[in-house]
Amino acid sequence: MEEILDPSILSRQFMEEIRCALEEAREEPDRKLKTLQLPEEEEEGSRGDTVDEEEEEEEEEEEGSRGDTVDEEDSDDEFKGFDENGDLCLPFVVSWDPPPVLVCTAGASFTMEEAEEIVDSVNERNDDLLSAWCEMVNNKVTPLPATPLHILPAITTFCVSGYECYHLRYWTEITSETDPDHPYFKPCEMMQVFSLGLSSPLTHPVNIYGYFSVRDNWEPLRNYLFKRSRADPAMISQGCSFLPLCSPCRGIYVLQFFLVDIELWIKEEGEASADKLLFSGYVEIDTSWAGFERMLRGRFQGDYLGLNMEFAFLGHSIETLIEVEAEAKQPTDVRISALTSGFDEEISLYDGKFCGSGSMFKHFVAVKKQEELHVVLKMDGSPYKWTFKAGAGVAAAPEHPVPGFTQYFVMNVSFRTRGKTASTWQWSCISNNVCISEIDP
Repeated sequence: MEEILDPSILSRQFMEEIRCALEEAREEPDRKLKTLQLPEEEEEGSRGDTVDEEEEEEEEEEEGSRGDTVDEEDSDDEFKGFDENGDLCLPFVVSWDPPPVLVCTAGASFTMEEAEEIVDSVNERNDDLLSAWCEMVNNKVTPLPATPLHILPAITTFCVSGYECYHLRYWTEITSETDPDHPYFKPCEMMQVFSLGLSSPLTHPVNIYGYFSVRDNWEPLRNYLFKRSRADPAMISQGCSFLPLCSPCRGIYVLQFFLVDIELWIKEEGEASADKLLFSGYVEIDTSWAGFERMLRGRFQGDYLGLNMEFAFLGHSIETLIEVEAEAKQPTDVRISALTSGFDEEISLYDGKFCGSGSMFKHFVAVKKQEELHVVLKMDGSPYKWTFKAGAGVAAAPEHPVPGFTQYFVMNVSFRTRGKTASTWQWSCISNNVCISEIDP
C-alpha cells in the first residue's frame, strides 16, 4: 500500500527546518572562513598570525590539488557546507530578498469569518477525497488511483491575521521564473518528476494550456515543468493522457516542504470564457510523509478531471544536464528518454520529428551520485543506449553511429556545478562533460 501524502502545513516547522540546517552548517566552519570574522576579532587575532594563516592556506590548497588521492568521503568532509568565499552551499538561498510585503495582500479583502469558511470548505473536500481513496484501498480496488494531494485554501486565517502565510513564504504573488544559475555543488536532496498525466485516457482530443511549476527551497519562484499559452496549447490525442513536459530551468532542490503551483485549462472553441478549468491552486508537499528513494504517485483533483504526477525524492543527488545537437536533412521521427537512479520509469526528453541542424533539446534531471544515468534513443524501430556515471563518464555506448543524421549527432552530459572550489572527485563527479557518437562529414 502506498503511503498517504497528506501534508501537514506548519509554517513554524518550515522555518525551524531552515534554521536547524543553518546552525548545523555553521557548527564547524572551514578554517578558510577566518576572513569572515568581525573586524575587531580579526584585529585581535591578526598580530603575528598572518604568515601562519597564509602558510596553512597554501598547505590546504596543495592538499586539495592532489586529485588522485581525494576520495568521496574526504571531499564531503573538506567543505563543511561552505565554498571558498565562505558562502553557504545549501540547497536554499540563505540571503533571500523577499518582496517588500508586510501582510498577505490576498487576505486583505476577507474577514476572519470568511477565511474560516474557505478553510473549512477546502478541508472538507480534501477529507472527502482522501476518505474515498482509503475506502478503495480497504476494498483492494485495482488499479488503485493515485493518492489525492492536500490542496491549500486560496485564503487562510494567517492571510487575514497578518501572520506568515504560505503566500509570503513562497512569494506566490511573484510570477517570474527562478534563476537558473546557482553556486551549489554538493550532492543533496532533489526531486525528479517522471510524468504528468490526466487521471483517465481521453475519449476525444483536447488542447491544454497554462502552467505547472514547483517553488522549491533554493529560491521560491516558479520552476516550470509545463508552460503553454492559449495560442500554443498542448494537444492530447484521443486515448492518451500524458502532458508533454518541458525541462525545468535547473534542478529541483527540496528540504522538508516545497510548493506546487498550478493553473491548467482545457481550451474550447471560441473565446477564452468558454474554456474549462482543469486545475488551479497550490499544494504543499511534506517530504517526511512521502519518503525518499521510491516512486510516488499523487493526484491534483479538479472539478472536471484529475491530474496525476509520478515523482520521486532522491537523496545525495546531482543536477545533471543532457544536451543533444544533431543535423538531419530529412524529417526523422526521434524519441529520446532517460532512466535515472535505478528507476524503471522513463523521463521523456524528446518525442517528435527532427529536421535541420543545431540543438535538439536541453533537459535537467536528478541523478544519485553513485547511480547510473541511461539515455535511450529510439528511431525506425531500433534502440540506441548510452550509460553515464558521475565521476566515470561514459560507461557504455552503441557500437555504431546513429543513422539518419547526415553530418553529426552529439550528446553532452554534464554533472553540473557552479562552485569555484571543489576537489578533483567533485569536479569529475559534477562537471564531467562528455561528447559521444559524433559522425564525421
